[in-house]
Amino acid sequence: MTRHMNRTIAIVVTLAMTMGTMYADKLPKPDKKQRRQDIQRLIELRDNPPHSSLLEVLQNADKCFEYCMDAYYRPESEYTQDTAALKELYRQNDWTLDMCQSLTEKEVKKYQLDWFPALMVRAEQENFNTYPRFEEVTQFCDALYERRRKAAAQTMPAGKIKHLVYEEYGSSRPTPVYFEIKVDAATGKAMLYGPENRRVEESEKHPQVALEAEDLNTIRQMIEEHKIYQALPNYFRPIIKDVPPVTGGPPSWYFTCEFEGGMVSTEGDQMRPPRGCTEIASYLIGNYLKSLPQYQ
Repeated sequence: MTRHMNRTIAIVVTLAMTMGTMYADKLPKPDKKQRRQDIQRLIELRDNPPHSSLLEVLQNADKCFEYCMDAYYRPESEYTQDTAALKELYRQNDWTLDMCQSLTEKEVKKYQLDWFPALMVRAEQENFNTYPRFEEVTQFCDALYERRRKAAAQTMPAGKIKHLVYEEYGSSRPTPVYFEIKVDAATGKAMLYGPENRRVEESEKHPQVALEAEDLNTIRQMIEEHKIYQALPNYFRPIIKDVPPVTGGPPSWYFTCEFEGGMVSTEGDQMRPPRGCTEIASYLIGNYLKSLPQYQ
């Protein structure tokens, strides 16, 4: 497939080169000084082609996927540099193709530019092979960094915890992971519900563990310490062509906590939960186990 595609590109470039030189001979003569500068620039691009680390990534679908996943943690400034360098490379390639097609037979002989078809093939291949993936990557990353900026501006809600739910599910969680805290508005008493209460009607739920005010304060401190209030609303895997959907792997999860002064909510689809969420889950598991007869 790749060999056929490269051959097709080479044929197209050769035809463009032939038609281009024929057409170029009929064009008005450009400024001689500027023309010499343009030809010298073409030679420099042959000897020192523009470089972009992102271009190498885009030539492999799996690396594209990894690059997008890393964007959850990569500084936006690095992403901005990567995309700026690649856009400049594409701009240079477009200029190269236009310049090569404008060469006359006389210029090719005078400046010994017989190598220019290979330069066209390289520029055309880089554009053709990577630009569709560049659009996929930037579409995902641009949206992700916008969500990261919004999340970073969030502040910790005021007041006490009123309601909390943490759940993990999926093929990697055959045994449900589910914890819910409900605080009675009238009495202020908090009850912890365990996995057997997962997705059942309110009337069917039964309290498992009574939590103390100290427990709620500890959970609030964990949310604040780990900055869960600045977590993204949702985490999901990028969709990159030629990268099959994952089977198994990390669980999907959901975390929400309602305070007197606002809400903290985040979830992920087959993505590793934030450390703060898993530590809160471990804390709740510890409290839940204390209620089981074999641990009493």
